Amino acid sequence: MIRSLTPDELPWFLARSFAYLGHRDPWGMAQRSVARLRDVRRDAARAWVLESAPGVTAPAPALGAAEAPKAGVVAWPPDPDRDDPTLRFAQPWHDGDDPTPFAELVAELLRRQSHEAAELDLSALGPGRAATLGAALAPLGFEGDGLRSLGFELAETPPLGRPLVLEGWRLAADAAFRSFVAEAEGVPLREGRWAWLKRAHGPFTPDLWFLAYETLDQPPVGYALAGRRRGGVDGELALTAVGVAQAHRGSTEMLRRLLLTLLHELAAESPVGRLRAEFSTTDAKLVAIMRSIGFEVGDVRPVLRRLPA
Repeated sequence: MIRSLTPDELPWFLARSFAYLGHRDPWGMAQRSVARLRDVRRDAARAWVLESAPGVTAPAPALGAAEAPKAGVVAWPPDPDRDDPTLRFAQPWHDGDDPTPFAELVAELLRRQSHEAAELDLSALGPGRAATLGAALAPLGFEGDGLRSLGFELAETPPLGRPLVLEGWRLAADAAFRSFVAEAEGVPLREGRWAWLKRAHGPFTPDLWFLAYETLDQPPVGYALAGRRRGGVDGELALTAVGVAQAHRGSTEMLRRLLLTLLHELAAESPVGRLRAEFSTTDAKLVAIMRSIGFEVGDVRPVLRRLPA
């Protein structure tokens, strides 16, 4: 069975997590961490364990006992107030070398928690631990990825040069919009993935979804999918995806023009706002172009992701 924790069990849980990471003083680190938490009850409710028998608890003295829980993870369910469809996991641990109990715990949480996508953060784990968990969760549909953070201050938008024409998403044209994005990326976009893209950064903002054209009487040459985390002149926007048609895949210039046109469009709405993005390390060309425009390029965050089909 699986269960969440009571507040007095949270130090034990954190100690198990820190021990899994190889910390030299997991119990001391756990006590210091709990002392800094704002809401211990809430955080305990988000920490889950797989127990070997119903009703068994594992306070600190029982650390490593045979009857103690065999795996644990912190799970943040999707936030209905933000229309966020992603179930997020962190601080994974399991006993011994066999990650099967951890996979069983994650599988049960996926079954219990309503979600469209799931993500396990591996930032604190070494390559060996990450590979072990990746193999264990692969049957559940998780795939390894590295997400690189990017940020841009819209007040620093460079000169536009040759702009493209942006046309916003319309309900009547949703099928054509979806078909273009799928063809541009060379992947099928089924209903589940399409719905997730619309709400990847909160409620769907159709005024920030664009097809790009040289002129409106020609076929589209690119697309950009963005979301609004916070409105206003100093708002925070999020770029979910951007790309160009297959005919322009070899053109650095076209993707650069698309990004510059998008930045000017967003700067008109939030002139002192900030645009954030997080793209896979497989998109090295896109990241290089964004860097050349002036995006701040952050570190890579290793994750296991399960996205909608």
